[in-house]
Amino acid sequence: MNNHQGLILRVYLYLIILTAASAYVGSVALGASNAWLQGVEDIVLASILLVTLIKGLLIVDVYMELKPAPALWRNLLRAYVTLLPIGIGLIYYLF
Repeated sequence: MNNHQGLILRVYLYLIILTAASAYVGSVALGASNAWLQGVEDIVLASILLVTLIKGLLIVDVYMELKPAPALWRNLLRAYVTLLPIGIGLIYYLF
């Protein structure tokens, strides 16, 4: 296995772990009826959106192999991946 395949495998495992962790945190904290968890919904949502941002950036850089691509295309996709969680967070907080 060369270095590139090792990187892809590591990122794949990171993506699985991050997805499972954010799904677990979201189901426990956002679906909880405990009084001590009532004030942390915003923090939990922000952390889930941050994990989503990190996962999107990993996908753009590693799986789409845009690190050596022209800066315009890489930055456009990175902007999309960044603006999507920000938009979702704003929609949640405003409505």
